[in-house]
Amino acid sequence: MRNFIFSKRAGALVRRIAWLSMIGIGISVTAFLIVLFVMNGMNASIRKRILGLEPHLTLTIPSATTSDSLELHPAFQRLKENPENRVYVFESQDVIIRTQDGQFRGGIARGVTEESLKNFLQMVQEMNPTKKDVETKPYWDPADIPKQGEIVLGVDLALSLGVYEGDYITLVSPSGLLLPPGETPRFERLRVLRVITTSLADIDAQYMFYQRGEALNALAKDGMRNFGVEVWLQDANSLEAVKEDLLKFDGVGVETWMERNSALLYALKLEKLTIGTFLGLSGMIASTSIITVLALLLSQKRRDIAILRAIGLSGMRAVKTFTMIGFILSGAGVLVGVLIGTAVAYYIEKNPLQLGASEIYYDPSIPALVDPGLVVGVLIASIVIAALGSYIPSRTASEIQPSDALREK
Repeated sequence: MRNFIFSKRAGALVRRIAWLSMIGIGISVTAFLIVLFVMNGMNASIRKRILGLEPHLTLTIPSATTSDSLELHPAFQRLKENPENRVYVFESQDVIIRTQDGQFRGGIARGVTEESLKNFLQMVQEMNPTKKDVETKPYWDPADIPKQGEIVLGVDLALSLGVYEGDYITLVSPSGLLLPPGETPRFERLRVLRVITTSLADIDAQYMFYQRGEALNALAKDGMRNFGVEVWLQDANSLEAVKEDLLKFDGVGVETWMERNSALLYALKLEKLTIGTFLGLSGMIASTSIITVLALLLSQKRRDIAILRAIGLSGMRAVKTFTMIGFILSGAGVLVGVLIGTAVAYYIEKNPLQLGASEIYYDPSIPALVDPGLVVGVLIASIVIAALGSYIPSRTASEIQPSDALREK
């Protein structure tokens, strides 16, 4: 290959195109791997945040209309048999929020027990750890939970309403919109104890939390309140087995965290597939430059090939020789691209890039997650493409007739 392409007799044009082809293939493979590994890291980060805050399972039992009846249900008792499981009853309802300035917005009020609220706030604390090398105020004191007449708001919901910690808001039941004119709907005035950031858009933009029994008692008679059970399992991998066991009870609905976030998870998978497909196509386009190199080489070396054919080189041997040349050129570019792309992605995995704009993005870091299976897949696919791309133009070498080529001027 060195004598055919990179020697001075090969021609400057062939040498330059060969170098450009290898560089282009290397850059394409590098970009392909880095982007997919970064997307792997982002998907893993999102899944970690979801699992860090959302319950693994959510149970709904339509026949149980109170928290006491839920706690007495056999499904609830089955979950409590394992002391490692964290099982809590919650209540939720849609509300209309009115601020002192006259701003209105809809939201979801979620009432939980003191134990459940402490568990949730502790998980929020773990998702937003305080840097040890900087003396800062603790993000949250788990003991500081909302008491009677107090509520906790998601940060995006608070920003959209223009309220801060210590402000008062009024919650109105949506059923009040159906009342005749002149009749006052039920409402309750609450103090915003804390504004929290969970790094999950749905929670930060829609939810507010209060201690069950200490707030929103005035809205309890509107019939808009739903009850359920939230469960964090000791082993998240046993999710499906526990779900199947709970579905054996009559009238029990079970929803996993994956089912609740199915739209988001599907969008992430589709995004990764789409970007990977287009990056892969761009790499294939770059690899077609090897065909140009071989076509130019075969055109320039017709007389040399004819001489070799005349002294006994078979057509199959000629095809094999030029196929190997193209394969080595492609393989060199792919190998360099895989090494650089994997090395860069591995560095990002160990040292995530920081955007420094935490007030804009939920996650200001750019993570990565190296997948060895993807690296092997890229190598196998590249070998197949390089072999086919090199063989197709190399077949011309077997069609060269020594007598015709030697008579050409």
